[in-house]
Amino acid sequence: MTGARLISPIRRLRRSASVAGLLLMWAVQPGIGQDLRGRVTLADSLPVGGVRVELHSVSQTEGAIVDSAIAGQNGQFDFSFPESTEAGTVFLVGARYGGVLYWGPPIHPTNPDELADYSVAVFDTALVAGPVGSLKSEFRHVVVTPGPAGLQIAEIIDVEGVPDRTLLPSGDSVLVWAGALAGNAHAVFPAQGGVPPQDLAVRDGTIGFAGALPPTGIRVAVEYMVSGTEYALRVEHPTERLELLVMPRAGTTLEVDGLEEAPVGSEMTVPVRRFTATDLSVAATVSVRVGFEEPGRGQAWVWFAVALALGAAAVLSQRLARKSS
Repeated sequence: MTGARLISPIRRLRRSASVAGLLLMWAVQPGIGQDLRGRVTLADSLPVGGVRVELHSVSQTEGAIVDSAIAGQNGQFDFSFPESTEAGTVFLVGARYGGVLYWGPPIHPTNPDELADYSVAVFDTALVAGPVGSLKSEFRHVVVTPGPAGLQIAEIIDVEGVPDRTLLPSGDSVLVWAGALAGNAHAVFPAQGGVPPQDLAVRDGTIGFAGALPPTGIRVAVEYMVSGTEYALRVEHPTERLELLVMPRAGTTLEVDGLEEAPVGSEMTVPVRRFTATDLSVAATVSVRVGFEEPGRGQAWVWFAVALALGAAAVLSQRLARKSS
């Protein structure tokens, strides 16, 4: 079995609020140190004592451990915030349990709200011997950019965990989750904003995850190329929502199956076409075929029509001139 697995604090910001369940007791004023009292608990709110707890400071330029402690028998811990912090700094409290580092809700020093009973939720673990096929995809976001060498693809996949358990691989080569990429995918590499690159593996057209998968889920972010002009995906996990954006070039045509075109928000500053699908079942397929009009073909027909019109006008002009003479 592999050693301790870490869940990136930046990546957990969005999800940690959903697993908090309890809140924080503190009054924040910029530049003034504050005290934090909290507890480490299991999902059923039972306290967990004897675990290492860390206070992290994350700014736009760096991240650092501010302090650490061992939780008491009732799971309680105490930290003091620094007297002053860099603008935009966020504090995170992590608790190590069962070889996994879990994060509590983010703490913003500029937030004036009074919160109570801050808690870091931890979970028991379960070993798996291979990818768990029942895991659902909460959201899958795909960006397709046509190019001269094929299609450039960027994908974000939000994978749901199982309730009350963190899934761990039973060996170094074991995957906890695996999902299909588009057909003819190659040159696959991890993208920013997802799980650590060392926890990802590419095998036979699939992307796999070999790290700790908590109940709060994971985010997989990858980029790759597709040979040819078609993005074709066969869904391997139930997917609540799939959204696909195509960055069209001049003269681009699209044929889309399994998706519905949707409006694009006004915040988009570049040309884009948006397609969506919901509640996709296993074995569902979606595809986007990109075509390109021949350069100048449309303009040639326009000039041909103009030439015909000018020719007809010339003939009519000559006839009128003969009659008048």
